Parts: sequence; C-alpha cells; structure tokens
Amino acid sequence: MASSSQSVSEMLADLGMECRVDADGVWASVPCTRRGFVAVRIVAAERTVTLRAFIMRNPDLGHQDVYRRLLRKNDETGVWAFSLDALGDVFLVATHPRIAVDPEVLDGLLGALSTLVDETFEGMVRTGFEIPPDVSVGPPPVGGWLNES
Repeated sequence: MASSSQSVSEMLADLGMECRVDADGVWASVPCTRRGFVAVRIVAAERTVTLRAFIMRNPDLGHQDVYRRLLRKNDETGVWAFSLDALGDVFLVATHPRIAVDPEVLDGLLGALSTLVDETFEGMVRTGFEIPPDVSVGPPPVGGWLNES
C-alpha cells in the first residue's frame, strides 16, 4: 500500500465509492439495507489500516442487554469488533495489516461491515430504545452525507 490517505482514496475510487479526505483520515459511506449508509473512517498508519464506523448512539434503556449481545457477537464477527466510546455510543472497529490491504481486501472489509450491521442493527435498536412493535426500524431517507455541504 502506497501513501496513506491517497492510497485509500484511490482504492475506494477503484471500488466505485466516493470518499472524503480530512485530517482524521479517509471517510467513506457504506450502504446497509437495515440502517442506510454507515460512515466509516479509514486510517492508514505505518503498519496497520484501521476502520471505524459509528453504528448507534448510547442506548436509552437496556444498556446491559445491548452490550452483552454485542460482546457475544464479537466472537462471530471476524476482523470487525463492536466497541463503545466514552459516551456509550456503539462503533464497529477493524484493524488489518497495511501491507495486506488492496482494493479486493478493502472491498471485503466494507462488505463484511455492511453484512454485520444488517444482521445486528434492528435487534440493537429494539433492545436499546423504546420502539413500538408495529413501528418499522429502517434506513433514513435516501441521501448521502458525503454530498452535504
């Protein structure tokens, strides 16, 4: 893998994905059926590439149930792992050796992210927030955050 942000943005372009580069890394928008688009930050360091995606804010209720479910799911997620920030917001994080990242590997990582979000999002939201059973949990209206000014 060549220079960090430039190389990541070139790989994303090879995959047909738009991205935004800033001081924090390269940002891409990954489509998910259940949640809509998920913003993922990709940072290429000297030896690793780290991907971090916000999944949902701190649950209003059932914190222990949500966090227990996510910790159990970590055994099945492969390279991706659920994590929490200081506020209790839920993220997915993956770290991969930089030397092994090419467009095909990056596509696989982003595809695995999309699949994992689709498998877990509705259950997390229904456990962590008061949502009537007859209310659908689905993606927000179509529109990408990358194009917002």
